[in-house]
Amino acid sequence: MATSVLTGRQVACTYKTVNYDDQITSATVTLDDPNGTVQTLNGLVDYVIDKEVGTVTLEILQDWGVASGFCDTLWTDADTAPTTAVAMTLTINTKVMTLSVIPKRPDFGGAAPDALTVSVSMPIRSVSVA
Repeated sequence: MATSVLTGRQVACTYKTVNYDDQITSATVTLDDPNGTVQTLNGLVDYVIDKEVGTVTLEILQDWGVASGFCDTLWTDADTAPTTAVAMTLTINTKVMTLSVIPKRPDFGGAAPDALTVSVSMPIRSVSVA
């Protein structure tokens, strides 16, 4: 097999059908192991604990006060429906990962003269790959 090298520029991110690639500098999905193991008298037994869940962590350029801004959208969703999962997709090259995430409020502020960024971690409630 030939070597394949992908870069972050091949990642696309949508949240509630809106593409926020221009505001996101990093997007990482970390999945938890959905399986458990118990030791019985006959040996190890593996079992499924729950569906696969995890965390999506986004590094965002703060865009407070901008029409349809990502920071304001996350804040509003976390305030109005803090336990309601929201659709999000990450596309890497041509592979589409569909997530259901719980919205979280982004922090805000920063230091001069840096670009204002914020890291937001949202729990994943379901994941599928097409």
